[in-house]
Amino acid sequence: MTGARQGTTLVEVVVAMVLLSVILTALGGLTFTTARQMMKNTDAATLQAASLEAVNRFTTLPYATLSTAAGCDTTGTVNNRFERCVTVTASGSRSTLVEVVTTPLQRIEVASSTVRFTRAAPPGGNPLCLTC
Repeated sequence: MTGARQGTTLVEVVVAMVLLSVILTALGGLTFTTARQMMKNTDAATLQAASLEAVNRFTTLPYATLSTAAGCDTTGTVNNRFERCVTVTASGSRSTLVEVVTTPLQRIEVASSTVRFTRAAPPGGNPLCLTC
């Protein structure tokens, strides 16, 4: 028999299946690692957004109401909740130290976040009134 060979042999099919399974296993592992890192990055971004939301709120509040607005609350989605605690401490006669601590409640992949900033008291009197 000197004619052209038709079809594939069982050995060729088995070798092709083994190569395909090795490649798919490697891609599966890479996909799992990438998905896990994405979840960690999403948690960190959500934690940072929750912290910055509290910081923005306390930078816009009137200075006299800072101490009454301090306290703890929970924020986030059903699967990704955070506890935010804000403390306000007078650091002089004309400034106040505000500290925002955000702690994850469900996932432990991301550490707590602490943001501290100083809020200065507004100047006395009305700068727009020249006769006051």
